[in-house]
Amino acid sequence: MKGVILAAGRGSRLGDATESLPKPLMTVAGRTCLDFAIEALLAVVEEVIVVTGYRAHLIEDHIAAHWPDAPVRTVRNTMLEAGNLTSLGAARPLIGHAPFVLTNADHLFPADMYTRHFAPRADAGIAIACERERPVLPDEMKVIEKDGALVAISKTLPKYDGAYIGTTRIGADSQTTYWAAFDHVLASRDLASASVEMVLHELAQDPQSAPQVCWLSGLKWFEVDTPEDLAIARESLIA
Repeated sequence: MKGVILAAGRGSRLGDATESLPKPLMTVAGRTCLDFAIEALLAVVEEVIVVTGYRAHLIEDHIAAHWPDAPVRTVRNTMLEAGNLTSLGAARPLIGHAPFVLTNADHLFPADMYTRHFAPRADAGIAIACERERPVLPDEMKVIEKDGALVAISKTLPKYDGAYIGTTRIGADSQTTYWAAFDHVLASRDLASASVEMVLHELAQDPQSAPQVCWLSGLKWFEVDTPEDLAIARESLIA
């Protein structure tokens, strides 16, 4: 099992804060956002792959300094103006045929995210982590599910059952299916906006390949997109 962290973006919605420092290196409770993602994944995977892009050398230096003995490696996405689908594409050769967990560097999950809330299984198909116990914000990725399977995923759904929280697990038994959907999106969408969520939408078009929707309960986590998000996380998580 491998973990893939998408950490190539600048985080422009944070304004001047990311002029010289990429969003994954924003600090909360004395740690970077990236540290939260790495720690949670290392509890369940044999290797973590961090996809860098904007100010890549700073992230690489941070990993070398703070995770020197951990199985964490980096790969650069040179297409900085493209959607995050290209970041997953950059990691694809390192993933190979292994099952993997895909997540974002700006999601601050607790250390037991994958051991308690969203445990990965090497042969358990494709599943996405979702929530429905709190109000869904306008900019969140909304989902519709039926009988536990994903029907639709988009930020613009007028009606929805809950929100996707940016983490997907892909079992070894679903590699061919997942990467076929990836290739179709890559070939048919504008790379400037192509996203990993579009792969999930593609998979949902066929009931045989539709991802399982896992509703998580009791999970305390934070997403860092804006200065307000960063302030809330810092106030809530004290070092």
